[in-house]
Amino acid sequence: MVKRVTGIRLALATLLLLPLLASAAGLGRLTVTSSLGQRLRAEIEIVSLQPGEADSLSVKLAPPEAFSQAGIELSSALIGIQFSVDNKGPRPVVRVSTSQPVNEPFLDLLVELQWATGRLVREYTFLLDPPEHRDRVAAARQ
Repeated sequence: MVKRVTGIRLALATLLLLPLLASAAGLGRLTVTSSLGQRLRAEIEIVSLQPGEADSLSVKLAPPEAFSQAGIELSSALIGIQFSVDNKGPRPVVRVSTSQPVNEPFLDLLVELQWATGRLVREYTFLLDPPEHRDRVAAARQ
């Protein structure tokens, strides 16, 4: 009888904690708005943000150890990369930028998001198109 009561309590505690675990802040889609040879400009959606979490959000490039653990080379193009949290519409976004032009067509980026009750590291791999390609795509859409 004691084992059964303990098992029921454990199951109940697990069910009560699931919503807390499932509703943590997260990083969504990355959208790049710059081209190869330009300063990087991109936005990352912040998803599943709970009330009060926005006040303690901090975003940065993951440490070199995280790159090593993920088997990703830390590109010199990412040195000095800047992150800021900005409210855009109904949900905040992470603005990503560099002060120097990026001349590497492919970039692997590890972003670390921290808030008062958690931490998340997410990998993004993206291609920077040459400016001519971006201009052709924009003209074709018009």
